[in-house]
Amino acid sequence: MPSLRLIALATVGASLGFLPPGSPQRAELFSPGGISTRDYERDGTFTPDGQTFYFTKRTIWPYFSAICVSHLTHGRWSEPEVAPFSGQYPDATPSVSPDGSRLYFASRRPVNGAPSRFYSIWVAERNTSADGWSEPQRLPDTINGSQGAIAPIQTRDGSLYFISGEAAHVLVAKKLGDGWSAPAIAGDSNVAGSEELSAFVDPDQRFMVVTVIGRDDALHSAEGVYPRADLYARIRVGDGWSPLRHLDAPINSAADDLSPLVSPDGKYLYFTSERGTFTEHGEAFDYAKLEGALHAPGNGLGDIYRIDFRSTGIAR
Repeated sequence: MPSLRLIALATVGASLGFLPPGSPQRAELFSPGGISTRDYERDGTFTPDGQTFYFTKRTIWPYFSAICVSHLTHGRWSEPEVAPFSGQYPDATPSVSPDGSRLYFASRRPVNGAPSRFYSIWVAERNTSADGWSEPQRLPDTINGSQGAIAPIQTRDGSLYFISGEAAHVLVAKKLGDGWSAPAIAGDSNVAGSEELSAFVDPDQRFMVVTVIGRDDALHSAEGVYPRADLYARIRVGDGWSPLRHLDAPINSAADDLSPLVSPDGKYLYFTSERGTFTEHGEAFDYAKLEGALHAPGNGLGDIYRIDFRSTGIAR
């Protein structure tokens, strides 16, 4: 049962930034067979012109992942390639800055020549070299802390939002000269037993969409045996943030839903989901149908979906 204080804050948030639920929209696969395939795809970020898309492809165990890139040419997304700075060490959660000059990502590449147990945040600068990016540099320990950090995203004023391995929560570090201030928690404290895993933050910091796992209001299937991540939203309220609001289906599903992204033009919410053919049992499979479903998007591994941003109910 939420406290009266949380109910009051939610009411304030609703009056300031959430719209009444609209007609349900359908979540659609993004570039099926090209970017969204039978493999596990997740994360994502566009360049400001919306013509280039970086995303992560990963294995199951041992969870190796590489950042890949695709370009929109004549209305079609090109066959992805591994980004020039990725492919050797586990890399994930790419994020291009609003002006396109920086690409942040999380990596377990060596630090000072030593293997890294934790993901840290690195950044590559846009330049005129053949591959377009400088050699990535690790951000200072002020950001990465003692247990690493993931899911970086820079806003228009230079603030850096990310998930701390120590706090399991969205943190924000304000731009300070050539670096950043000490990070602070952005938003309300986690519900007991829950963790925040990633977030998209609006470039003007009017709202954020957050991946959270471990909350009782998450969607689940009848046979669900362990927690699944769902997407939630916070909106700006004065100098702070509203409490988290669960986003309705069909944004969330009984499967894992994570890694939110809003397109540069603001029209679509992109996200990763493990939903698909096997989320709920239906008619029986024969061998041919089973093989077809296992080797196509929607097979229970991650795919990238998009949905009309208006489905979120977030006013702007």
